[in-house]
Amino acid sequence: MTSPVSDVKPGSPRWRRVGVIVGVAIAVVAGAAIVVGILTVGGLTRQVPRFQSLAEHPDSSLRGTVAYFADQTRCVRVVAAAGRPVKTVYCLPKMDVPKAVKEGKEIGPQLVWLPDGRLRVTMFRMTPPPKPGAAPGLHPGWQKIVDVRTGKIEDVPAADVPSQPNRQTHPMVSPSGQRISWTSDNGRVKVMLTDRNGPSRTLLSAQGPGEYTYGLGAVFWAPNWQWIAADDGRILIITIGHPPVTRVLTTESSQGAFDAGLARFALTGASILTPAR
Repeated sequence: MTSPVSDVKPGSPRWRRVGVIVGVAIAVVAGAAIVVGILTVGGLTRQVPRFQSLAEHPDSSLRGTVAYFADQTRCVRVVAAAGRPVKTVYCLPKMDVPKAVKEGKEIGPQLVWLPDGRLRVTMFRMTPPPKPGAAPGLHPGWQKIVDVRTGKIEDVPAADVPSQPNRQTHPMVSPSGQRISWTSDNGRVKVMLTDRNGPSRTLLSAQGPGEYTYGLGAVFWAPNWQWIAADDGRILIITIGHPPVTRVLTTESSQGAFDAGLARFALTGASILTPAR
């Protein structure tokens, strides 16, 4: 079943990177066989397709900047879509366990670029389910505005912190009518691109053997409509040429918790950092 971003269910598995051990399996990406690696998570393993690393092989033709939450360090970082450079701009304070018990578990952060190039970092808190079997809800946590260029951090008053994620930052349809759709089910993933008046074509397709716990958490357009970002526990950059190409921007991120609207990375078409050469 094709699932837009908003259809990912709460409680979906999360894939966090602790280390990578290269393994071999069979997968298919846009019709080509690729190697599969092993993602180790707290002693457990997940098989994931291996793609070329933009950090190791920067591509200066990729324009824009990506902000993401580095799960292991609890820091917000920004990286040029080209693959380099990368910069830490804000680290979350140490988790306050008594506050979490009293006010609810922290969910997020959601990252949203502002038009002036600053970054809005918003944390929500989880509310208990209204009835057994229902999904938990959200209420406001805190919000900060980070000036990525200068390092200045602005606290947002509690009364102005939103209670729900901004869902307008994950576009699925380009101005020319090209639509992204994707599936993620039982270890099988596929990202499709459909023109306004044309057929669909596959940008990414992968499937692993046996119990293959691989999936996508979010897929959406970059602001310049030249590439697509996808979340498989890493941030992937998919260019839409013929053939399409999938590369890994960073392995430091992790899939957003609870709600795909909380994908913990954000895209801007602006070159905030010095482009890679």
